[in-house]
Amino acid sequence: MAQKENFLFDVVMPKIYGIGAAVVIIGALFKIEHWPGADVAIIAGLGTEALIFFLSAFQPQHKEPDWALVYPQLSEGYDPSTDSNSFAATDNSSKGLTRKLDDMLKDANVTPDAIKSLGEGLNRLSTTTSQLTTLGDATNATDEYTQRVRSAAQSLDNINVAYKQTAEAMSAMSSATADAKEYHLQVQNVTKNLGALNAVYEMELQDANTHLKSMNKFYGTLSQAMENLVSAGKDTEQFKDEVAKLTVNLNSLNRVYGNMLNAMRATS
Repeated sequence: MAQKENFLFDVVMPKIYGIGAAVVIIGALFKIEHWPGADVAIIAGLGTEALIFFLSAFQPQHKEPDWALVYPQLSEGYDPSTDSNSFAATDNSSKGLTRKLDDMLKDANVTPDAIKSLGEGLNRLSTTTSQLTTLGDATNATDEYTQRVRSAAQSLDNINVAYKQTAEAMSAMSSATADAKEYHLQVQNVTKNLGALNAVYEMELQDANTHLKSMNKFYGTLSQAMENLVSAGKDTEQFKDEVAKLTVNLNSLNRVYGNMLNAMRATS
């Protein structure tokens, strides 16, 4: 039976949801852009949203249909083997696992004597395995001995090679004795030349020291002469001043004598 349609919540409310969301978005846009009337727009938008939430609280719950009526597989207790809603019956008359195992052993003609014989065979197999392990240890020891013998033989070969190289080196050293003597003579000649060069260098060093002392003495004398010259310059300046003063005095004296002569001429 179809559920009766509610005009308010099934027809009107979806439209109110869309219109209210649009009002909220416009109010938020006014507030974000700081347009005139932003406060009124945001209040109207949020108020509309609050009213929509208030009305949605009274919306009746949607009733979930019983899908088991359409799909029997969804019902509880469904049995695929019988395609019915009843659980599969259990067979209480079946035999236990132990009983089945006994029947299998009986059918295979497995008697207690056969089981005992099987145990003895397993024991003998264990003993044989232990002996094989001992034989394996002996084989391993033999292999280890063989490896050591091979290693010793290889070491002897290495010793022979080293001895041969030593003999060749000794022969080369013997042949190099003559070259060593010649080298010793050359070293002695170089030593003599170095001694002579050191003597010449020492003489040059002494001459350089003497020349340096002479230069120092010359520079000392030159410095003293410069000091004397500076002092003479000062005396010359003073002499110049005195000469200037003397010239002034002579000019004054000449004027006095001139005046006296003029006076004497006038009286005569």
